[in-house]
Amino acid sequence: MTFVLKCTKETILEKTGKKVAIIGAGPAGLKAADELICLGHEVHVYDQMPEAGGLLVFGIPEDRIKKESVREYVKQLEYAGVIFKTNVKVGRDVKFADLIKDYDAVLLATGAWSNRRMNLSGVDLKGVYYALDLIIHNNYEKLGYPDSFHPPLLTGTVVVIGGGLTAVDACTLALEKKAEKVILMYRRTKEYAPAGRRMIEKLQSLGVEYDELSQPVEFVGDEMGNLKAVKAVRTRLIENDIKGHPRSVPIESTEYMIPADSVLLATGLIPSFPTDAIDVVKASSQGGGEMFRTNIVNVFIAGDVKHGASFILPAMQSGIQVAELIHEYLVKQKD
Repeated sequence: MTFVLKCTKETILEKTGKKVAIIGAGPAGLKAADELICLGHEVHVYDQMPEAGGLLVFGIPEDRIKKESVREYVKQLEYAGVIFKTNVKVGRDVKFADLIKDYDAVLLATGAWSNRRMNLSGVDLKGVYYALDLIIHNNYEKLGYPDSFHPPLLTGTVVVIGGGLTAVDACTLALEKKAEKVILMYRRTKEYAPAGRRMIEKLQSLGVEYDELSQPVEFVGDEMGNLKAVKAVRTRLIENDIKGHPRSVPIESTEYMIPADSVLLATGLIPSFPTDAIDVVKASSQGGGEMFRTNIVNVFIAGDVKHGASFILPAMQSGIQVAELIHEYLVKQKD
């Protein structure tokens, strides 16, 4: 996938005098910045990471997204006039309320970085990790950024739980770290895995064991609080859920144990908001009004933070759509 600026510096429309703050430099935020700078607005992008790109740089592996392609796109945006403020976390370093006051429009494009927590006994044992956290910190190290968190070695047997792309990336990470055995556990069959059959079969060709129709019920530790096994149960598929997927339900008396040194949880991601913007997001999720709008007239929302964890292209399309809406709003304000 390549990223190309919509306009050139020479074809940017006449300056409007309007300022837009974009919170989040992932695919939705970058694409919105592209559209808005070309329309003549001043654009500032805030991001908590040390460089722009979001999960394109810090979450998705090189074989799916070339980091240099993303970096070149950011350079194009900077050349066009977009101002990036990295290592800035809104809600900690900058108040969300101040951005609303200081800018003509604010876009929330903070993505879905928060882990869907598992409520199982033993989830806090040493050796149980959320997969995306390890992937991000591993990329920090690869990219040469200082990081106070040092990812575990992932030796011995690593069990990855989930069926999406984060689970696939977690398996790949475990293989890179030279784990002796990697097991991918998923509660449905590979036909229904969000990552797709082909991705899972590729992992299997690399030596990953695929344990389908199975889900954990407990993480078992030793007296020192270290993980030693995953207690799991077999599942079966029944009628479809509201998303059209067959539901998986446990089968009684099918519990079994998998000895494990580490568990990587990849059981879903949920939208991530600045801590002081939650009231705005709650209000917008209650419905009413246009898509991408919130209960504050100059605050908009787009990308995974709006519709949940998805793929790159839908997030980018969301960025384009919200930019059009922001432009319409700013033009009306100018009049």
